[in-house]
Amino acid sequence: MVDCSQISSLFPKCLTVFLFSFTAVNTVSNVSVFRGPGSLLLGITLSLSFYTYFKVCKVGAGSPLDFPALRISNLKAAEQGLELPPKFLTEKSVTLKRNGRYRFCRECMVWKPDRCHHCSGCNICILRMDHHCPWFAACVGFRNQRYFIHFLLYALTYSIIIFFWVGTDLLLWFRQEKYQERTINLSLLLVWILSVVVTISMAFFTGYSVYMVTANQTTIEMYESSEQRSQVSLLDEMRGTQTQLHTNVFDLGSALRNWKAIMGQAWYEWVLPIQTFVQVRNMHSLDESGLYFEVNSDLERQVSESMNLQEQLMRRLTPRSSYGNGELRPIDFAV
Repeated sequence: MVDCSQISSLFPKCLTVFLFSFTAVNTVSNVSVFRGPGSLLLGITLSLSFYTYFKVCKVGAGSPLDFPALRISNLKAAEQGLELPPKFLTEKSVTLKRNGRYRFCRECMVWKPDRCHHCSGCNICILRMDHHCPWFAACVGFRNQRYFIHFLLYALTYSIIIFFWVGTDLLLWFRQEKYQERTINLSLLLVWILSVVVTISMAFFTGYSVYMVTANQTTIEMYESSEQRSQVSLLDEMRGTQTQLHTNVFDLGSALRNWKAIMGQAWYEWVLPIQTFVQVRNMHSLDESGLYFEVNSDLERQVSESMNLQEQLMRRLTPRSSYGNGELRPIDFAV
């Protein structure tokens, strides 16, 4: 018997395969112009779209549960600060809880690295979680975000090819007055209309996703940044200062560096859905595993100073607050 979770997982995959297959078969069968080169381009982009789509699902986003060293043995001890995460995490983490302790998930019983969040849809913690995508019925995160970007670029290219190829055929049908001999092919017209809608929507979403990669910021972090700015603005208003906080601590300083950090160092790694050299090099180490990330040192220092001042202010206002006995850490980005 198939349960609801299996249906919700299979439905978007079946729908995606159907839409791609329906448009491809109708286009190749009914379009007469540029049949040779058009079919070749369509076949290549269709194959790459299918490959990256299922690669996103198969690879998965990655979870701290994949690392036994991150599992919590005693939840109460972790809450009291008596049990700490492994050293490789404590030395490189920059996001902490508001009480200055390291982040952890009570449901997964695991320590949460930087940029890790618990997905309510998958019911699991996801490394560098970007968002839960309904078209994949899965999360986009550290391990599969690169393939997700590849899929968007291939799918956008595919829809553009359909738009121009089918559109040219329909335009010739009208200009050559073939409507006097035969009616328009309704299935082909439907494919063209669908390509218009998909091309426009995919162009906006792909552009947004590429921009987020060049900013080295996840969708979740974008929403969190507004809260962080409001907290810092309130602090500045109370102490009469102005903190310049326009970006996130993981922004490496340039769009190219941010892009390379996620998509790979070489141009062919940006275009082809292959394993990057960095992934191969660090296959047997904790580096490039989604557990810690390179940060903007200047911004980290700036935010650290602001958060220290905020902690001092909170101590004066609430002498018996839940901050504990002064065991505070500088940076507060956790939600």
